This record gives sequence, C-alpha cells and structure tokens, in this order.
Amino acid sequence: MSSETPLERYIVFGYKTVGKKWRRRIEVSRFYHSGPVRGVKPFFEARVGKGHIASFLDSISAQYKRISDNIIVVYGSDPDYYIRRAIVYTGIRQYIDPGAYEIRELVAKMSEIETVFWYSKLIYAYENSGYWGVYRVAKSFRTLYRI
Repeated sequence: MSSETPLERYIVFGYKTVGKKWRRRIEVSRFYHSGPVRGVKPFFEARVGKGHIASFLDSISAQYKRISDNIIVVYGSDPDYYIRRAIVYTGIRQYIDPGAYEIRELVAKMSEIETVFWYSKLIYAYENSGYWGVYRVAKSFRTLYRI
C-alpha cells in the first residue's frame, strides 16, 4: 500500500528593480519545483504578472490553488504538464506587445513534443544567459509562428 502524495509546483510572484538610469519595479513570476526557500534560485523567472498566469492556467484547465496573494500551487498527478505550458507562455509573453493575445491559444493547442522543445530551450537559455538568452528564444518562437 503506497501513500502517494500529489506532486506540486510553485509559482511565486514578486517585484524586481530594473534599469540603470531610471530604476523601476516590475512584477515577476518565479517557478520552483518545491516550496520557495530563501536563497534558492528559481528554475525559471519571467516578467509576467499574476493576472496573466492565472487566466492562462484557467484556460488550460490546470488544477491550482492560491496559498496566498503571492503564491500559486499547481498540483495533481502531472503538474509538470501545466507548468511546461505556463513557462512557454510566460517566456514568450514577456516579449510580446500587450495586443497579441493569440499566444495563449497557440500554446494551449501545442503538441506535447512542441511544448517540451520550447520549454527546454527556455530553461536552458535562462540558466545560461538569463533574460537576454530567453529573449533570443522568444524571438525565434515569434519568427517561426509569425506572431
């Protein structure tokens, strides 16, 4: 008799100060495999607010709950399915002008192979090159899908 607990992935929202000349605070979303711990770097970070992510998770019928105003927990038997799609969405969404909403439907309709491909490219770019590496991947995505 095994007592399997459902897997959980965390999305934590916060603010980041950017800019050298004009300092400004922007809202960021940080993705964690387990609960957020001080000093532990997230495996992905995007400059997308909680409203965009919550509406995207609703549109793909993900199981999630809000622990607090700044934390969303995606749970279920396979939360990575939804987290991969959320990372592709946020990774691309942060570089597209606010009027381009077809990205939500595009990411929701992607096959699993396409999703894993873009997810792995975005994660690799974030780990190795940071913000500008993710920008290059997003630009390739925009060019390929003509957004």
